[in-house]
Amino acid sequence: MSGPFEGMVPYQGYEEMLVEKRDGVVIATLDAPHKLNALTPAIRLGLRRLPVEVQLDDEAKVLVITGAGRGFCSGADVGGPRPQVQKTRYQMVENSFEWIRAFPTLSKPVIGAINGVCAGGGLSLALACDVRIASEQARFITVFSRRALVPDVGVTWLLPRVMGLSKALLLAWLSDEVKAEEALRLGLVDRVVPHDQLMEATLELAGRLARGPSVAIELTKRAMWRGLNTRLEESLDLEEKYQAIAHESEDYQEGIRSFQEKRPAQFKGR
Repeated sequence: MSGPFEGMVPYQGYEEMLVEKRDGVVIATLDAPHKLNALTPAIRLGLRRLPVEVQLDDEAKVLVITGAGRGFCSGADVGGPRPQVQKTRYQMVENSFEWIRAFPTLSKPVIGAINGVCAGGGLSLALACDVRIASEQARFITVFSRRALVPDVGVTWLLPRVMGLSKALLLAWLSDEVKAEEALRLGLVDRVVPHDQLMEATLELAGRLARGPSVAIELTKRAMWRGLNTRLEESLDLEEKYQAIAHESEDYQEGIRSFQEKRPAQFKGR
């Protein structure tokens, strides 16, 4: 490998996904470009595994999700025959959309590098990322109403929180295609960059986060996601609890020393 991927260490055992790590950044690339990275059984299984492995990997500080080829993720895999597979009892009773919860609840930052088509359940995956950087070639569409369906995979919860209720309703009802610059205006994405600079810009941000005070960064994410569904009083209590944890970190002591010594902090993520 060369360029931004040079020196990557692969995570093993993924199908239709490439998962690699370097300098604290895990890059997961959905790799079914012939289907615009639709949510095939292999990709859904990988997306279930991924946040668990990243959470348990103490060297992993940031997760980046992107797609191979022209698509980020085109949503449900509706092409071709579906093999009949004997389900376990757990698979029979679980919510088939449950995997989307794992990304907001993963304590480490998740960055979506939206390289192309982002539709349906793929839009939900992007919305479940903490930050979204889009290529100028990215396109967003809810799709569901074009099929006379209700948005699922968490879209009805995530979309209003990202862009507000009325805009979310219009996007879901009309299923209009939204190009990158319009997505930026609507608040669907946080940055738009030239297509050939997408991974460079994403890895620059990921690297800054990976070199930061990881304990404080992860606790901040937890507090903000939980704060979406709590009263102010509960958030204040949670902040006090998390602040006490942050005060015990080595990075806090380094932050104090670097301030006193008038130098940049050298955080270790501990």
